[in-house]
Amino acid sequence: MPDRSVAELRTQLASERQGLADELDVLRGQARSLVPPAVIGVLAAVVLSKGRLLKPAIALLRTLR
Repeated sequence: MPDRSVAELRTQLASERQGLADELDVLRGQARSLVPPAVIGVLAAVVLSKGRLLKPAIALLRTLR
């Protein structure tokens, strides 16, 4: 095991944690950009099904929030 101090390990862990947080922010932004097309698709399915899919569509839209 390499000889590293506790401070060095904490610094390394903090930098890795920050990198993961940055990647998570990017992924959340990408997911948010997919919500409008998903909402349009769900609404189109409701219209084409003449309202039969209204309750499942509302449930799906709640999960997208």
